[in-house]
Amino acid sequence: MGQKIYFDTNQIYYIRRISDEADGSEFGDYSWAYRVFPDKPELVADIRALCYIVALQDQWDLEFTSSDASYTELCLSTGNRAVSTRRVWEIVSDNLDKRARRLAWAQPASTQDGLQLRSEPLAFISDVSDRIILRDFMEQGADVLLTSDDHILSHKTELARMGAIVTRPHDWINDFLRNSRGDEDGVDFTERILFTIGGS
Repeated sequence: MGQKIYFDTNQIYYIRRISDEADGSEFGDYSWAYRVFPDKPELVADIRALCYIVALQDQWDLEFTSSDASYTELCLSTGNRAVSTRRVWEIVSDNLDKRARRLAWAQPASTQDGLQLRSEPLAFISDVSDRIILRDFMEQGADVLLTSDDHILSHKTELARMGAIVTRPHDWINDFLRNSRGDEDGVDFTERILFTIGGS
């Protein structure tokens, strides 16, 4: 049985860029990440992993979803980047649950909501927007939240105790392929299989 993967907003932006730079490649392109993030090797590794997580969705039996807050942010933004990202996300998420998007996620929390957030199990997360995304992730029953956000990742141990698995895309692909890749990096393994074995 496949996994249900939940993307945070930044992962959706990276997916858009992977698609924008693809130039006809069915697997997208991540080479731009080395230029844009020269001092962030962990983020580059995450973007490389996203490239294949998305491209091999059907082969790996994955279902994609995202937060209402993320989708609402894209819908309410008027810039070209937001429009382009939304278009790619809608293509990528053919299997996304089509439930109604709750625009209430985009509204600022009232004082009462703030008190409610402080008394909830996620009160140890200081950033309200992170709490909203994490709460939605848990409500949707996704298997894992993929993020490169260091603040969210810093709470992965506490979240795991609550049954909420939060990890980087690169770590996810290594774990997903652990029985196949041996000691090889998951993305390197995937590329070797796709482009070397049986290739020209």
